[in-house]
Amino acid sequence: MEEYKYSWKPSSELSVDKFLQKGPQYKPTMVVDDGTKPWIWVRRLEHEPLDSVDTESADSKGSDIDGSVIKSAHKLLEDYTEKIASIQKDESIPVRANKKKGLRSKKEVREEVATEAAEKFKQLSQESKLTCGKLLFFIQADQIDGAFSRMAHDLVTGALSKTPAFCLKVATTPADVLPNHRYLICLYLPDLYDKAAVTEVLRTVCQSTGIRPNSAKADLYTLIGLDSKHPSGIKSTIWNPTDLVPDAELKALTDAYWSEATKKAVVKEPASTSKSAESSKKKVSKRPRKQEPEDGAFDEVEETNSDDATNTTQDMVDQTKKKSQGPPPKVAPSKAQTDDSATESESDEELPSKPTTALATSKPGALRTMKQVNADDSSDEDTKKPKKIRRF
Repeated sequence: MEEYKYSWKPSSELSVDKFLQKGPQYKPTMVVDDGTKPWIWVRRLEHEPLDSVDTESADSKGSDIDGSVIKSAHKLLEDYTEKIASIQKDESIPVRANKKKGLRSKKEVREEVATEAAEKFKQLSQESKLTCGKLLFFIQADQIDGAFSRMAHDLVTGALSKTPAFCLKVATTPADVLPNHRYLICLYLPDLYDKAAVTEVLRTVCQSTGIRPNSAKADLYTLIGLDSKHPSGIKSTIWNPTDLVPDAELKALTDAYWSEATKKAVVKEPASTSKSAESSKKKVSKRPRKQEPEDGAFDEVEETNSDDATNTTQDMVDQTKKKSQGPPPKVAPSKAQTDDSATESESDEELPSKPTTALATSKPGALRTMKQVNADDSSDEDTKKPKKIRRF
């Protein structure tokens, strides 16, 4: 018989980490159940839960389940179902209790019979040593992949590996999945009636994975079809979490896990941010290195433009102050001032008419001289002639 593909156990070729990280192949949200892959399994021990075997093959060779025990459980369930149904039909039992007459209500009588049935099932399980059961977790679709991965890893190598828990399974996605579908995770224990062991697993799973179970159910109940919708009304679970650990403590355990997880996430985020900042600094610092001093012309142009821009801003401020104080004294402008004036006229969008003003106030002879200088650069005297500076 071919081995079930969606399963991991200690004898598997892959490690549990590689199994869980093997892309969408082993993610519950990515595996659609076509009738052949309803579960993804992770086993810490080479041991099978009771409900992993079909009831039809209970008597087959090599099965750990005694078929006669299953038949007895079925018969027990049928008997108590009929008994509870007869209570509902019995007109002598009032719908409401009457303390004066000492009459109990139908509900009270049904609950008493259901409790008696649960004790009978417990006795049958312990006598036949079919006490295996599981904690049930119902997880939202957007959280199920992470929840299953955390719990599976913790079961094999983490805190859960030191508890009696030995197996884990998660339901795959139904073909007709509904929008608000919740996925089921089952965490198995060898003896669900061992209150101390179940309590230990409950505390550990809350503390190490941040996931709180909804209830605990015996495998025998699963094998005989006893669930929350059964017509008998017999309680289909053995434990509720608050039967074992106070609600406040369970909340504190899960809150502590998520608080620590949030701190780790915050620590990782600044680290990645600092790395990106360092890389950006390195990129910025590399820019001047690319401009090697092989061609000094470009470096000189950059330095000149930078100085001109600085001087231009300062000159504009100085000239504005001088204008407010009165007409400035006539001073022969230097070559540096001429350069600053030219730079200002190029960078200031509010001064497009400056070149025209300078030319209009100059003599025609000076204009011709300037044109000659621009044409052949042969005369130094004309270039030294002062250029009028526009006052702001």
